[in-house]
Amino acid sequence: MAYEIGKILNTHGIKGEVKVKTNSDFDRFKKNKKIYTVIKDERVDLKITTVREAKDHLIIGFDAFDNINQVLHLKGAVLYTDEKPKLKKDEFHYQDLIGKRVINQHGVEVGYVTDILEVPQGHLLQIEKDEKKSLVPFVGAFVKDILEDTITIEEIEGLL
Repeated sequence: MAYEIGKILNTHGIKGEVKVKTNSDFDRFKKNKKIYTVIKDERVDLKITTVREAKDHLIIGFDAFDNINQVLHLKGAVLYTDEKPKLKKDEFHYQDLIGKRVINQHGVEVGYVTDILEVPQGHLLQIEKDEKKSLVPFVGAFVKDILEDTITIEEIEGLL
């Protein structure tokens, strides 16, 4: 399974490095890691040789690319890995939560998770039922239990 982990924003310098905006909560960009992108419907495998942090992105060098002309075609490319990260207790992949049925503490269905939104304060579950959308903070005070097919929330007045 492919996991989207970042996007190449632009080139950096003349030595074949690129600027990468990561969108993973996990440290996916390490020296000697193998990742890939898809260009013109073809998979392009990449091996990371260097990684360093910049202000709001990473600067990454790949094996076999040592000048700017070799990486120009990578601008805008989305980066992937097939490696599923090890999750700690109470950690979840976004795609594993989307589509789950949501019930309240009384067992009443309140909808289905349609999206996960990132905000400065954390994450929000977007729950939809009958074309009505609600946002529930993804914190222990509201999300009480996550099972294989359902999420139980503590519904308080005004939440939904």
